[in-house]
Amino acid sequence: MGQRGEPEEEEEELVDPLTTLREQCEQTEKCVKARERLELCNERVSSRSQTEEQCTEELFDFLHARDHCVAHKLFSKLK
Repeated sequence: MGQRGEPEEEEEELVDPLTTLREQCEQTEKCVKARERLELCNERVSSRSQTEEQCTEELFDFLHARDHCVAHKLFSKLK
């Protein structure tokens, strides 16, 4: 019970539509392939003790693919 003996109301947990759309878009073929390239690069970099490679291009490719997908769907979800 809340203050003054009133029953507490359960608050509905709000879900950010951006987070939901990002998760959905990450499952698309284009994003899956970009993530695979990013993970391969990360493994390659992690396996070396001295390298200047940072996987920046692969990360940007993945984020671009995901955000491109999200951009087409997000604004229809906003109120």
